[in-house]
Amino acid sequence: MTINKKSSRRIKVRDDSYIWTVSPNDGYIIVIVEHEVSRGNRLEIYITSDIDSVWVKFPNTEHLNLKIVRPKDVEFFIFQALDLGWIPKVKGKPVVFDFNGLKITRRLS
Repeated sequence: MTINKKSSRRIKVRDDSYIWTVSPNDGYIIVIVEHEVSRGNRLEIYITSDIDSVWVKFPNTEHLNLKIVRPKDVEFFIFQALDLGWIPKVKGKPVVFDFNGLKITRRLS
């Protein structure tokens, strides 16, 4: 399954173009990245977040972990994933990582 171009953003890293989007999940937000042209295996970064809890606890949200993902964060994730062996132009299973606030690490199944 590929990322919908209408709901994604474009970013250029190391002379390659990628598209990315953020998908909320229960207790996480997931940053999903694919190479824009070859659409090989996708990169998924799980970030712990209380984003789904906002609507339950609104307006008392000051204690929640509400991570905002910016383009510079996505660039950082792509650089790290490439250095850790992600090959975005080759078809295959998604490469999945967790983000601990400082770096990404392979997600254990």
